[in-house]
Amino acid sequence: MPDQQQKLFILEDDPDFRDDLAEALSASGFCVNCAESIAVADPRALASADVLILDLALPGLDGIGVLARIKELVSPPSLIFMSGSGEELLRAAATVARSEGLNVLGTLAKPFDPEDVVHVCTAPVVQPDAHACDRPCPQAILRALRIAVRDATLPVLFQPILTSRHLLFAGAEALLGDTLPGYGYVKPSDIILAASTQPDLLHDLTLLVLRQAVAACAQWTPVSGSAQVSINIPLVVLEMPGIVGRLRGAVQAGGVSPHQVVFELTEDAIYASSPVALGAIAQLRIAGFGIALDDVAQRQSGLLQLSTLPVTEIKIDLELLRQARKWEKARNIFSTLADLGHRLGLTVVAEGVESLDDLLLARSARVDYIQGYIVSRKRPLSELLALQTMLGGTCEPWIEPLRGVA
Repeated sequence: MPDQQQKLFILEDDPDFRDDLAEALSASGFCVNCAESIAVADPRALASADVLILDLALPGLDGIGVLARIKELVSPPSLIFMSGSGEELLRAAATVARSEGLNVLGTLAKPFDPEDVVHVCTAPVVQPDAHACDRPCPQAILRALRIAVRDATLPVLFQPILTSRHLLFAGAEALLGDTLPGYGYVKPSDIILAASTQPDLLHDLTLLVLRQAVAACAQWTPVSGSAQVSINIPLVVLEMPGIVGRLRGAVQAGGVSPHQVVFELTEDAIYASSPVALGAIAQLRIAGFGIALDDVAQRQSGLLQLSTLPVTEIKIDLELLRQARKWEKARNIFSTLADLGHRLGLTVVAEGVESLDDLLLARSARVDYIQGYIVSRKRPLSELLALQTMLGGTCEPWIEPLRGVA
């Protein structure tokens, strides 16, 4: 039962389906109006509706065409799309609606149970991040970042990586935190964006993160055997003269072996188009470092780069996993990418694993490692080491006890 009587409007041309759905939703406590097309819909009922349940295959003006009418309303209703023509059409409609500024609660493939509509209508609303509307000031970020890098005060956090099958601790990825000393809250992407305007600063930032990552790896290695640490390395840094020697020197000074360090390359940067960067990657691989292609499936370039880059690992983008929770095609793509990685002799990591269903999908696709909130959010090194001490290095305890603190 909804807490308050929500007003629903059903646009559906099949009279039997429409009437059965309206009756079931009315019995569940909703106030329901309906029509077979937008042409005969009661304008007042439509304008006052909280949710419009919209079939895409309507006579006359189809569901996509209806969106223009809905957008003109003073207070447009939230949308639930329904269709019997496949998930691709539903996804396309949802994307179009969101691009028009309309709120999409969900999509339903016919046939479905009326309880599915109730679930979508009554699901908790995710509140936006309190900082989502903050506008970062690039110059202020740069000033604070220069000082933080110079003084080595920039926080570096770590997100654990576990084996998919047995949930053994395998290492962690070093990530920037959400706080910049002297500035306050800032998204890591905004820090990188600001640093990218000054290549020397981006270089110093990369080495700072690497030194902290190596120091962390040296501390957890005695607890977990030969665990690895991963860090992102920008294309522009790989193109700098002498960078391979400086990276090797930082790792050697930290007391860990090159095979314990994985450099992650972002998929949207075309590393293979730069002979200098490609040469640096090859040298790092020869020296024993792991090379991971990050965000695979985010863009088409990732698969193309697999044929030219000497990578040892692929990380499947978290957005594909999010889509795989609902769409069969995305699940098939996820499994295909994992299979392709194994056929190429690569390690496969699934990012964004947040639920037991995500974990089961990763296991069914024979993914080697998982990373995501089901294990832990990114944490300061002290917290990660404390968790290792509390939980030990192995098995299922890495999931349930962390759920309350991740």
